[in-house]
Amino acid sequence: MKKISFILMAAVAVIAAGCKEHIPSIETFPQPAIDFSYDVIDDTYQLDYYVGATIRFYPTVDLTTDCEWNFGDGTPAVVQPLGSETVITHKFATAGTFYVTATANGGKKTSPIYISDIRPIVTLIQDDPICEVKTSYISFSVELPNPDNLPAEYHWSFPEGTTNQNDEAVASFVGTDKELGKVKFAKVGSQTVSLAVKLGDRYLETVKKNVQVALNEPAPTLYYAVKKGNIMALKIPASRTVEGVDIQPYDMGVSAGQHTYNMLYAQGSLYLLDCGRQYVWMDDVDGVNGDGRITVMAPDASTIETMMTNQGGHYLQDPYYGYIEDQYLYYSDRNTGIFKVPLSMRNEQYAAGDLFPYFVQNNYLGYYGRGMSYGSITGCLARVKGAWYWSKTYNGLGIYRFYESDILTAPTTGTEPAPAIGAMLTSFAIKAFVYDEQNDVLYFAVNQDMGAGVYRAKIEDLEPQGLVDPVSSTADLAPYMLTFADGTGITPDFAPRSSLEGEGTEGEYVGICEMALDKNTGDVYFGYRPKDTSKAGLIRYNASTGHLEYMIQGVPVYSCVINPTATKLFETPAAE
Repeated sequence: MKKISFILMAAVAVIAAGCKEHIPSIETFPQPAIDFSYDVIDDTYQLDYYVGATIRFYPTVDLTTDCEWNFGDGTPAVVQPLGSETVITHKFATAGTFYVTATANGGKKTSPIYISDIRPIVTLIQDDPICEVKTSYISFSVELPNPDNLPAEYHWSFPEGTTNQNDEAVASFVGTDKELGKVKFAKVGSQTVSLAVKLGDRYLETVKKNVQVALNEPAPTLYYAVKKGNIMALKIPASRTVEGVDIQPYDMGVSAGQHTYNMLYAQGSLYLLDCGRQYVWMDDVDGVNGDGRITVMAPDASTIETMMTNQGGHYLQDPYYGYIEDQYLYYSDRNTGIFKVPLSMRNEQYAAGDLFPYFVQNNYLGYYGRGMSYGSITGCLARVKGAWYWSKTYNGLGIYRFYESDILTAPTTGTEPAPAIGAMLTSFAIKAFVYDEQNDVLYFAVNQDMGAGVYRAKIEDLEPQGLVDPVSSTADLAPYMLTFADGTGITPDFAPRSSLEGEGTEGEYVGICEMALDKNTGDVYFGYRPKDTSKAGLIRYNASTGHLEYMIQGVPVYSCVINPTATKLFETPAAE
């Protein structure tokens, strides 16, 4: 024990000696010849560097010489004498990034400073939880940073039909008092109020405030995705119109993405299926051109979540079209099959396997090799009367129908029978359809030169008899075509990608992507995007008149969906 104790004591001594030898010395770093800082010394907005604000500049090292300040805005340099008590201040007359230079002690230091232009801060004030059309009064408060205390003049502009508390029309208002009286609106939708402030002898940048004005009766909400724009919303009352009320769209402030072909609604959420930038065939050898995603949006756009993304994956696995049933989302890729994922999925990256199982693939149906081929381009999908309907636009045309029991357990060998329910409309490229269960009619869009148009037909009239398709020519389709009141129909013509507004190829161009049924009225809505962009828009089939009519014109629309929950404004997550 004594020998062991001696060895331990010796070891401790060595360690202690080693520690003492490696105590780091204190390094002294050289100080810069000149350095400086700055701050705002006005009574207000001391954290903001606005045009006209008084900014103090001061050295942060001891001066041994005079200090020259150059503010980088074209004004003469200022000299701060050595030992002087002078405080160097400066005001910038314009917005931008300026490079301030201090020269002293034989050195020079340049530092950037960003000057913000003055911008009015406008806040909406409303007494009611929502701003209801023709009923609710609102007002605005304005905070105006004004470091130089310049005279201010407020120029307000209001949407047509706006009135004050005396029911007097208010199109514009000019005054020196920033407190504005109460106003109410005559139109439903996003109503834009503009404020231009003249401060001194110049006008500041105009500030616009969007007010979401509610309908005065509960109604469902139609959402639609605008090409190169945002998700928009439109109230669709059962009366179709409300007397004396102009119903305009809401801008939800959420990007519509790149190619959102489908929008779905379920359980208080909207599901946006965006197949991304690449949606036509390419030789993606490395499998990295995918960028599609599925986004989950609250009906009032208060929350936006990512369900899944295919960023950096193969573009063929981007999400295109979908259908929701129970707790699952069924969505298709470009041309291979349909996936089945839970609605609860969030923030997942696509990867083949258990997380993203195929519900069905082309070659797991007996149709494969009998009309449906490899690379059969996908259109909309839905379950109708217990059977699945899956539309196709290339390498197989029409609507392929099957029951889940028809899905094979292995790729077809070519000897398995085709589903007995049969495919329909096999002479036509059908990208979008919707089924009206109450009236047992199918609405569908033909996106091909032969028979291009929108149709409404009883399913029994479209049923194939054995291998004979009763509707196989333009003449067969003619009795079912939908038209405007003047007798003209829809022509989803092909605009090649080389044209300004064209998208896609002849076999897979972007036409009518989705149709939405209002179960309350029997009306059907869809986005229309022809070669003539002036005729693009959101169109409704009015079941009461039997004709097509524009809801929104001159706006290219990809997809649309109806939230059937009747509300004056939007369904909120708390109301689920």
